[in-house]
Amino acid sequence: MSPNDWLARYRDRAERLTADLGDLVGRESPSEDSALVSALAAWIRDRLGERGVDARTEPCAGAGDALVARVGAGDGGTLILGHLDTVWPAGTISGSPFRVDGDRATGPGVFDMKAGIAVGMAVLEGLSEGRAGSATLLLVPDEEVGSNASRGLTVALARRHRSVLVLEPSDGGAVKVARKGNGLFRISFHGRAAHAGLEPERGASALAELARCVLFLEALADAREGTTVVPSRARSGDRTNVVPEDGELAVDVRVWTPEESRRLEAEIRGYRPRDPRVSVAVDGGFDRPPLAPTPESEALFARAREVGRAIGLDLQASRVGGASDGNLTAAAGVPTLDGLGPSGGGAHARHEFVLLPDLPRRAALIAALVAADR
Repeated sequence: MSPNDWLARYRDRAERLTADLGDLVGRESPSEDSALVSALAAWIRDRLGERGVDARTEPCAGAGDALVARVGAGDGGTLILGHLDTVWPAGTISGSPFRVDGDRATGPGVFDMKAGIAVGMAVLEGLSEGRAGSATLLLVPDEEVGSNASRGLTVALARRHRSVLVLEPSDGGAVKVARKGNGLFRISFHGRAAHAGLEPERGASALAELARCVLFLEALADAREGTTVVPSRARSGDRTNVVPEDGELAVDVRVWTPEESRRLEAEIRGYRPRDPRVSVAVDGGFDRPPLAPTPESEALFARAREVGRAIGLDLQASRVGGASDGNLTAAAGVPTLDGLGPSGGGAHARHEFVLLPDLPRRAALIAALVAADR
């Protein structure tokens, strides 16, 4: 089938795509509720099974079940990668239901990334019907919280495929060819409590040391290298008349290069308190390496641009600060193209929306890429 044939097929099924999207949004799947995430995985498994696609759920300890579906014989082909979980707590749907207004659909998780899931389901159904290629769909349960439970499964599956296409939302229509690596550090401070009025000098303030550490951390950022270091959450003290004994600081770090990640890892872990009576402990670290372009991923993008032109999509390349599981597959040496989900906006925000006409286009783009990779 030509790219335009795929587009015609999915445009004929636009109502089904929208209906699937509504069902997906209506089945809430917050990262912290493994039962709800697993229920969504089971629903997708059953819906794909009804449509002739071999699908199963795979447990990811503590996080819920992943969804794994396959068309085509044996290994190889393309891994289509996404995630089931959203940032929205259970109950959000009652105040923000799924709605369609013209070309827009809104609802919690509709853009990030229930629309991508609807596209992935449609792609596998179309490939199965046409016996047009080999692909695996993997939807993990914990991407929004670091993919600690699912990363082993993601990397193992990626290495059995020739390429990875990630269903994360597009960047204003652009494909994401590079992502920053990211890390989360948690720094704890333990000092000595004392009465704030009677003898503050006998105390060792965890809060004061935390404040000095914040200034130290901010100085590690490098705008020229695109390195950001953001102290994002702090806690210390519980009474106004006591020198704080304990404190805790969370630090979000983003880098474009492995060299910068090594520099920051050493600097943060090497922090020494100015007040020797305060002890400091550093936990966490970098959990996703940078997704950097390679000759193989650039060739994959070139093929995507060619297919896109055939169906009226002028795909551009984008570099973004946020990380995804595409960072993991790229680091595993598998050519990866990210941001292939539908256009929209407002990820993680109340005004989250997706553009419905883009669902058939994105399904056609991915299906044509998979069918051509034989």
